[in-house]
Amino acid sequence: MEEMFDVYTKEGEFLGTRPASVCRSENPGFYYKVVWTIILNEDNEILIQKRSNTIATYKNLWEFSSSGHVDHGETEIDACIREAKEELGVNLSKENIKHINTFVHGNQLAYTYITRIRNNTSFTLQKDEVSEVKYVNLYDFKNYIYSKDFIPREKEYYEFLLNYFINTLKMDDRNIIRRNVNEDNLVKSMDSITNDNNVKEGIELEGSLRIIDITITILILLLIGIVIYSIIKK
Repeated sequence: MEEMFDVYTKEGEFLGTRPASVCRSENPGFYYKVVWTIILNEDNEILIQKRSNTIATYKNLWEFSSSGHVDHGETEIDACIREAKEELGVNLSKENIKHINTFVHGNQLAYTYITRIRNNTSFTLQKDEVSEVKYVNLYDFKNYIYSKDFIPREKEYYEFLLNYFINTLKMDDRNIIRRNVNEDNLVKSMDSITNDNNVKEGIELEGSLRIIDITITILILLLIGIVIYSIIKK
């Protein structure tokens, strides 16, 4: 029997249940709920997962820590906990999960949750859906979400998420950016200094050679003059 989803209006008013295939069709005229969960570690790094090459959609693309639909009769936060357990083998505590946003994504009402786990937490991946997980800092996360390697979502949503990380969680990528910029400038400065020194050394060498040439010319002229003087005197 086909799986059934609860469906809603855009404002979240419950309408009933519909088959999953209908919910996932184009423009069905109603919305169903999904959860997007973001997991941080103790160092404020963000866990991302890579979808397997056997999953139905978005094969081999990177994604949030875990995500999925809300089952019939299930609450959003329970779906968040279930998906993390199924995909990552991680047990999340309801008390440590925070809802930060509900976003309309196509015909989905996407509930975003954020939570934190310990650095030494181990993962057991659902291999038919997840091939890899890793932690990234905010700077790398920004690069991922705007790349072709990450599941596409609305620009407005990503802007909200980055603002939340920076302004609410006080996650700051400026030190990372500043360090990278300074390293680049340091390399450029060293190259510039090296080039300047090479130019100066070249100029100094060229000047020395010119002085030697002039000195030799003068000596030759003096010798010629002495020879001519000796011949005339005889």
